[in-house]
Amino acid sequence: MIISASIQAANQLNIIQDIHKHESKFDQIHVDITDGHFTDNISMSFQHIREVKKQTNYKVDVQLMVEDNVKLAPLAFEYGADLVCVHSESTKLDDFIKLSKLYENLGVATLPDTDNETIKEYLVYSKAVLLLAVNPGFSNQGQAINLIDKVQNFHNLYPNYNGDLIADGGIKNEDLDNLKVNNVDIAVQGGAIFN
Repeated sequence: MIISASIQAANQLNIIQDIHKHESKFDQIHVDITDGHFTDNISMSFQHIREVKKQTNYKVDVQLMVEDNVKLAPLAFEYGADLVCVHSESTKLDDFIKLSKLYENLGVATLPDTDNETIKEYLVYSKAVLLLAVNPGFSNQGQAINLIDKVQNFHNLYPNYNGDLIADGGIKNEDLDNLKVNNVDIAVQGGAIFN
């Protein structure tokens, strides 16, 4: 299982230095981008993707928590993202299909209270599924749902899905073994790495 470090939890005054300081704890970098509309706050920017790609050798996976994914997903790839997950709640299926034809490494994400059943039609076009366990926008929250239950439900519904399954939100170090046993491919951690 790959550990992806959410730099929203890093020292915002010197993110690159904080990445190097904790580099033994993770395998790649996770960037959350919000727009203040889909979420209440604005967090990271596309420039963060570019700086991480320029100043480190890490792969960067991006979660877009925005309303206009048709416009912003291409920007994330342009700035250097290796994988971009857009939320099903703000992306019509037709738009997702169009984006997936332009960009191979496109994934679908869901909010905590979104049922796994709702993304069925997205999966054939999706390189990854990101299950978010916290309400988006802020670091160091407790989980709003039982993440393991949602992961197991996903596997029960879609046993043949062959993309990456990403678990994100409030994941502590003691949760990692359980996620690995439940066939999570990428676990996103913020506070557990940088705090």
